[in-house]
Formats: sequence, structure tokens, C-alpha cells
Amino acid sequence: MWMFEETKRYHDKNGKCPEKKDEDTSIVDAVYDRIEKAEIWIPYGEVLKHYRSIKVKLCKRIRHGADAGGKIHNQHPNQRVKFMNMCMVSDGHGNVAALEKVGGNYQGTTFPGGHVERNETFTEAVIREVREETGLVIENPKLCGIYHWFIDSVHQIVFIYQAEKYTGELQSSEEGQVFWISEKDFLEKDLAPGMQAVIQLIHDDTLSECYLWNEGGCWKERLS
Repeated sequence: MWMFEETKRYHDKNGKCPEKKDEDTSIVDAVYDRIEKAEIWIPYGEVLKHYRSIKVKLCKRIRHGADAGGKIHNQHPNQRVKFMNMCMVSDGHGNVAALEKVGGNYQGTTFPGGHVERNETFTEAVIREVREETGLVIENPKLCGIYHWFIDSVHQIVFIYQAEKYTGELQSSEEGQVFWISEKDFLEKDLAPGMQAVIQLIHDDTLSECYLWNEGGCWKERLS
């Protein structure tokens, strides 16, 4: 029961089951804390050994939506998802529209973008967000890839776009200052998290996805 619960908690937080040995120990540490609080004495090594012997079975049950008792409620459990977007707008002269993001947890130099709202398409959403944050009305944004991760069991998915046609003039908003900057100088700014991967998705036609996950308190990226 405890091993299932702690593995499920890890899965919900990171969007995947534990794969490496150090991930196993983080779960067993949590299980062992509960064992000690219950005033039960079992050698730590025995708990770790037992966990590794049943981990595959536990993960299979979790992926199939089973509860701690093994009952499967839904073969395809509902997943909470948040859709977002980001767009690199180019002026045709080697410059891109940059946004100095202020406030909140996401700060640094980035591209305009935001959340997809109810009753709008993904394309409509990125056009609206760019207009609200920069004053520019982009045309025919090209989808370049997706950037996604899990936080608190919510799958965060960002659609990455590029646009070269637009009308209007740059105008800053409450989201932060916007300005034209060469792409070379952009890369030398204090970039917001993940922007290096975003640039790769935009320019490398062999890449279409970046997955971000937390491993031992450190966020890692995998491009494919």
C-alpha cells in the first residue's frame, strides 16, 4: 500500500514512473519514513530490495489507472492539461520581437505568448496573445514544435510558433517591455527558462518536441 502510494505520488508529480536507481531510493526513503512512524522495524535494505522486485508491477498498475487495491477504474484515466503558446516574430532583417517578462515565477527575456482560452483554436490563441503583448497582428504563424512538462499532475503543453508576416508597431504591455533585437544578441540576454530549447525547435527541422522532467530536484530536457 505505502509503496504504491509513494510511487503514484512520484508519477503524478513527474509525469512518469521512476526509472533510475536514485529515483527508487527517493521513493523508498518516503516509504521508510512511514514505516518508522508506525514504529515498525525492518532493515532499509530489505525494503529497497522488495520495492525493486515489485516496481514494474506497481508502475503497470498506475499506468492503467488502478487504485492501491489493484482495481482498475479507467483504462485511460482523464488527465488535466494546460495549453499554451509562444511565438518568435521576425522582422525580415534578422531581428526578433523580444519580451522582458516581469513578475510571477517565469521571468527573463522570452518571446510573446500565453494561454489558450476556451472556444478558440490554437492558431487564434497565439495570434491573440502576440497582439495583446506586442501590438503586432501576425499572419499565418507556423507551428514548429511542442514543449511540455508536468507540474502537480497537470500536463503543461506549449505550442511553439514562428511568424514572419505581421502588421502594426511594437507596443509594450503589462506583461513586460517588448523590443526588436537581433537573434544573436537575443541569445546573449538573460533568457527565461527553456528558451535555448525553443530556439532549437524553431530552427532545426529534425526536431519537433522537447520534454522537460524533474530528476532529483533538477529539471532536465530531452529534444526529439
